[in-house]
Amino acid sequence: MTQSVGQQLIIAAIPGLPALVFLVLALFGRYLKEGAQYVAIFGVATSLVFSAFALYFVVRTGAPLDFAVNWINLGPGGSFPIGVYVDGLAAMMLVVVCFVSLMVQLYSGAFMQDDRRFAWYYAILNLFTASMLGLVVAPNFIELYIFWELVGLCSYLLIGHWFEKPSAAKAAQKAFIVTRIGDAALFIGIIIFWRATGTTDFSAISEAAAAGFVGGSVLTTALILVFVGAVGKSAQFPLHVWLPDAMEGPTPVSALIHAATMVAAGVFLVARTYDIFVQSEQALLVVAYIGGFTALMAATMAVVKKDIKRVIAYSTVSQLGYMMMALGIGSYTAGMFHLFNHAFFKALLFLGAGSIIYAMNSYNMFDMGGLRRRMPLTFWTMVLAGLSLAGIFPLSGFWSKDSILAGAFEEGFYLLYAMALATVFLTAFYIFRAIFVAFTGEARTDGAREAVESPSIMTGPMVLLAILAVVSGFLGIPEGSFGLPIRDFFSALVAPSEFTVEALELETHSFNYVLGAISVAVALAGIGLAYALYVPKPERAAALARRFAPLHTFLDRGWYFDAIYDKLFVRPAMALGRATNVFDRRVLGSMVSGFGRGVSGLGERLRPLQSGGAQNYALFILVSVLVIGVIVGAQYGFLVVALIAAVTVGAVAIGTRL
Repeated sequence: MTQSVGQQLIIAAIPGLPALVFLVLALFGRYLKEGAQYVAIFGVATSLVFSAFALYFVVRTGAPLDFAVNWINLGPGGSFPIGVYVDGLAAMMLVVVCFVSLMVQLYSGAFMQDDRRFAWYYAILNLFTASMLGLVVAPNFIELYIFWELVGLCSYLLIGHWFEKPSAAKAAQKAFIVTRIGDAALFIGIIIFWRATGTTDFSAISEAAAAGFVGGSVLTTALILVFVGAVGKSAQFPLHVWLPDAMEGPTPVSALIHAATMVAAGVFLVARTYDIFVQSEQALLVVAYIGGFTALMAATMAVVKKDIKRVIAYSTVSQLGYMMMALGIGSYTAGMFHLFNHAFFKALLFLGAGSIIYAMNSYNMFDMGGLRRRMPLTFWTMVLAGLSLAGIFPLSGFWSKDSILAGAFEEGFYLLYAMALATVFLTAFYIFRAIFVAFTGEARTDGAREAVESPSIMTGPMVLLAILAVVSGFLGIPEGSFGLPIRDFFSALVAPSEFTVEALELETHSFNYVLGAISVAVALAGIGLAYALYVPKPERAAALARRFAPLHTFLDRGWYFDAIYDKLFVRPAMALGRATNVFDRRVLGSMVSGFGRGVSGLGERLRPLQSGGAQNYALFILVSVLVIGVIVGAQYGFLVVALIAAVTVGAVAIGTRL
């Protein structure tokens, strides 16, 4: 369908406005000072309105917004267009990214009010939002990769916002380096697709693969490389180690990274290229099992953490694993539905944690206690977010997580189903462990005793997100559930293409009451265990940790992944760097300086030849000619030598008279 110029401008303005705000704040932020937040909020709020327009258009017409212009022309080698492609999936993501970014920017007005780089913070926040929005609307790999790298750059700048802290600087470097591994793999995968098909357009590559122009091991290899890129951005095993350390950044940044940008980019990439992935069963299995393992692994790490932000961070890694597993087993709609719901309750959990940190300036849950009475609004919003994360009926998290579990069971992935069900138990346990420790009992420190509720500019976004954590799941309830005339709006919006449905032989699954009841019962058991260990007698948990000290240490150290990577990669790389530095300074440096000294000395010795006398210069030229004549004469005979000698003697005689 052809779009009007006005529609094209509106769609282009969705990422364009936050990018423009970045330029304004980067250039004039020092003059705007506290007013920077109003410019930033206006930009992202306008993008949200335009995103709602795009969603309305896609829903009303059933057709995507699609237009492009030629960017780079390679002649017979092809061309790279730049444009936008907004279908139901992209429209949903645009609304989610803009809404969560708006909530974070409103919240940040109070949380970051005393920061000396206040305007710069908002500038990068808007560039981050613009980069994610550009990634979402990209119709091809090249355009996506440009915004993909911008997202990584912005995360580096925001995680290291307080770069004066060594831990923040190191965390930013770690995030940047680890995600670059995935980015390199993604770029190689893009090159393979381009060489095999002559295009980087998603739909064109899918059609080429279906026609047999790329297939077999080449297709699977390219897809796995693309997935490695998603693994890096979405912090999946084995490139998950950067995300917990990213908690060194400001808490509102954590909410944005974990809910709607950066980590969501990897899941979105797999979803956007799903028509290609379904043509390789092996690639989908890799996605499914990496996701399932990541979900369980990260959940085990979260159960022992004391830092409330790290608990929520590992929760993000785990939930992203759920989404990847769903995509891998063919539950495309369920995976995207969980991404949609997760954005709201995960942003709320981070903003709730930020509210506590703002009130008492501590990240340690065991420095808190008794905050339920002092911060009731923060408490109840976090409880709603925790229940949604745990998958308790009828909150939003229940509907999407249950769809994933049902998909795994009904498609015959019983091992993945068991892993996901175990993750449900652990998820409910660790999030309510954090809530019970922080909000119940007596205050453990002066900071907890003096804490008060956060200002309304912070609690307001939390309330809005809490409402969505309850009701957003109603958009995707399976049709006919509980005998009610319910329409599954979400599935209709982001439904996979007919090609994907045929390739996977997908069928619409109705709500499974037995599986739903099992998942809720398992989640309630996790909450019950958390209550038993941390509310009536908290010393039980401490005794249990001492009894299983090796296991506790193993989980607390993150399965020793950081230690293993440090020994296998970091230390050898640092040693190689030091050796290269020594070689550069001592060997290459000495060679270069020695060569320089030699040339300088030769110049000093040749300086007397520059006497200024014409006779000397003529003599030097003639002698040189004589030498050349001798060399040539050796090949062409005595006559040439004699001729050159005669000319030389004559020239010398003339030069002498001069």
